[in-house]
Amino acid sequence: MPRRGERAELGRRGHGPCTGAIHDLPQESGEQRVSLAAQTVAARAGVREKTGAPRTTPKAFADFHIHTRFSRDSILSEDKFIRVALERGLTHVAITNHNNVEGAIAVRDRAQELGVDDQLTVILGEEVSTVDGEVVGLYLHHTIPRGLSADETADEIHRQGGLVSIPHPFDPFRGSHIREVPLTRLAEAGKIDAVEVFNSRVTFQRHNLRAAEFAARYGLPAIACSDSHASYEIAMSTNALPLFGSAAELRAVLPQNQWHASRSTILVHLTTRYAVWSNIVRRWMGRETAAAPVLGPEPPARFEHEPIERPDRRELPDPHDPEASSNRG
Repeated sequence: MPRRGERAELGRRGHGPCTGAIHDLPQESGEQRVSLAAQTVAARAGVREKTGAPRTTPKAFADFHIHTRFSRDSILSEDKFIRVALERGLTHVAITNHNNVEGAIAVRDRAQELGVDDQLTVILGEEVSTVDGEVVGLYLHHTIPRGLSADETADEIHRQGGLVSIPHPFDPFRGSHIREVPLTRLAEAGKIDAVEVFNSRVTFQRHNLRAAEFAARYGLPAIACSDSHASYEIAMSTNALPLFGSAAELRAVLPQNQWHASRSTILVHLTTRYAVWSNIVRRWMGRETAAAPVLGPEPPARFEHEPIERPDRRELPDPHDPEASSNRG
């Protein structure tokens, strides 16, 4: 949960999650819980009814960058993620595992099985490893292969009707961040739909500030993301927007986004290290893990090389034959 005093001062500050619903997800204690967000909504509704105050426009509270056990650096299960996301008032979540959309599909299907898909909208996403650095795709239909250029990846995301988001673009402690030249090229070509101006896992605030300055320079919508890999990181950063139900609607309301964010402790990176080794050990022990295809599908072959046939030794001239030696060019 966000800690006191850690709210970001970047850009336009919004409100924290203030919506939720009573739900019947399985609890560790076996009891039904009512989220603080749900109590807040009920209290406000009662005040409006008594005073006759006008109803406010319904809001979506979204996190657009979340990992689950389908990433090799996370062991977060679908059930635990859904329960915590609802408890913390999220209404829209983008599951963006490394190089696969299968993890997002698993969360969406589980939400439907639990009967909470009307409370929690799951956006199919993917954090794609391009040769230029990571790019996030939202509202995808199938996995985009790793190993393409950032330009090719953005084109494929848009071909699927999705949105291109740039994660932690200036974090030097992550070698996977997109390089500045291809990032600028994407911005100048109009291929970016949103920029993470605040990522809760970025260690130093100045690197989030650089992302905010970049977004402002090119007039790009700003979002804040938790980049959560564990349950305690969920909703560390949220975005409050008018309700949306598709990629086109999200693109239209992004300029109205009001976000609030809190930084995660630097110790979260120990969590991801633990998850990586845990998944390695589980595979070594023969246990199936959701993160089995660690890097997703292989990139498509760009060139087909004809095999080189070695000549038969009998066709080669004899180096001890003086006539053969004299005839060599």
